[in-house]
Amino acid sequence: MLLNDARPLRAAILFLLLSAYCLVSCKTLPEIPITTPKPLEVNLNMRLDVYQYRGDEPVDKEAVRTIAEATQRMRNRMEEIQTIKSNRFVGEDHRGLLQLREVPGGTWGDYVKQTVAAENEDRLLLMRNEAKESKRALHDVEQEQWRLRSEKSFPGEYIEVPGDAAGTFKWVQAEGVKLKEDAKPAEGKK
Repeated sequence: MLLNDARPLRAAILFLLLSAYCLVSCKTLPEIPITTPKPLEVNLNMRLDVYQYRGDEPVDKEAVRTIAEATQRMRNRMEEIQTIKSNRFVGEDHRGLLQLREVPGGTWGDYVKQTVAAENEDRLLLMRNEAKESKRALHDVEQEQWRLRSEKSFPGEYIEVPGDAAGTFKWVQAEGVKLKEDAKPAEGKK
């Protein structure tokens, strides 16, 4: 019975001796260098594009329409705009846009509002494009359009003209298209 009890003890001692021998006889691992003989070189290319957007441009890019389409739409609604102007519901303001002076009642009033809004949207699109292409301020293009549209107004249509105080405007009825000096018929000749 003594033999049976000594075997586990012998096995444990043998295991400890073998473990100690393995640990002592193992070589240390070689050192792995983490440094490089030459410094690392990093090539970095960067591109920076700066865009400036103005607050008066449409937010919805899908709503932006081409210049040709805007011109065609304006041409298509020219008769309607002239009818509205002849009825004295709108006038040409100092920004080159149509301004409602009086809104008719009923569905006709809603139609007038929609037509004027669509016309002003197309006019603004064309004026922004003109300002961008000619590298001028939008305000300058608006004044130019105001002058041209005021000169071409028919008698009785409302237009804005400079007011008595600086920076003010007042509504007057146009006197009609003014003939230039060269275009006037000569007096006495018939």
